[in-house]
Amino acid sequence: MKKIFLIILFIGSLIFAPAEKIEAAQMDGEQESATEPEEDIDASVSDQDSESDSEENPVPTINPDNYVNVEMIDLSLHSERTGTFTPVYSYENPFLGKDTSQGVILEFYAKPTWEVHVLGTIFSFIGSGDYDGRLYFTPGSYLGFNSAPFGGFFDANLFNYSIVDDYIKDGAKIRIELTPSGFAVYSNDTFCYDQTILDDEFRGSGDYTSDSDFSQVLKWLSGADTLSFGYGSWWNTASSDEANINLSQVNFRLMDGTVVMDQLQADKVLVESLGGSVEALVDNNNDSSLLEDIEVEVFDINSVHYDGVSVVPYVIAVVSAVAVLAIVVVLISIRKRTYEDY
Repeated sequence: MKKIFLIILFIGSLIFAPAEKIEAAQMDGEQESATEPEEDIDASVSDQDSESDSEENPVPTINPDNYVNVEMIDLSLHSERTGTFTPVYSYENPFLGKDTSQGVILEFYAKPTWEVHVLGTIFSFIGSGDYDGRLYFTPGSYLGFNSAPFGGFFDANLFNYSIVDDYIKDGAKIRIELTPSGFAVYSNDTFCYDQTILDDEFRGSGDYTSDSDFSQVLKWLSGADTLSFGYGSWWNTASSDEANINLSQVNFRLMDGTVVMDQLQADKVLVESLGGSVEALVDNNNDSSLLEDIEVEVFDINSVHYDGVSVVPYVIAVVSAVAVLAIVVVLISIRKRTYEDY
């Protein structure tokens, strides 16, 4: 009996020792998780503070001193929820004062991020005074121009303010060629339409026709003041005219190949205040402090939520079964045996 008691005591220690360790580990895990709500509360308070701060401190306007070079910009960003929205990406017209008489090429990659807003803006050249007017291209693949002193207006690939043909679809490299004789639009190097579309009342309209002198448009372009991305068509209504486009690979050049713009820039402070992020800095000549200012979150393990089932009951069950089996084997091995005489 003494042997049996010692064996049972030994097996019992095997059963309860792992269970105690596992239970202790569980308690440690519970203590760690118990601290998380405090962090969540702090975060929620911080969010409330930031919301109140945003109400007291309006979103800043564009400041060229904050510009950094980027590979891509999100054209859907703006602060206004009602009324008309203001520009987020605006620059001096790169064609200003240039000889555009032979023509220009406007090239970029557009990647939609949400629904198509036909009257939104991917790019817009905006003039004032003697050069009052606009030249723009929208997410609906609509090319528009309007300047009374320079021949009037044309709307290409637009009918009743609705989309005619979508040439961007899930993403496309768009190229627009403007020459004295007209224009041509290409998507991924495939021809889409040219000035002849203006002769089709179901696809275009305006004072310009396929036979018009488009050198007026080029002359206007050399005198326009501003270039904006994501802003500047005749419609800039919050919640309906945002360009839900990620824009990259911009290359604006003269017809002779002279590049006037091939680097996107963004106001880091403004973009981040709107909930965006300044991505892929590529200007190695920039002050290194710009790179240090950008917070890069590689991976936050606390941001991942895992659902699972505790293995403790299963471990205890298995260990108990093994223990019972061991006791049975021991009892069988030490029981008194009798032998028959032959």
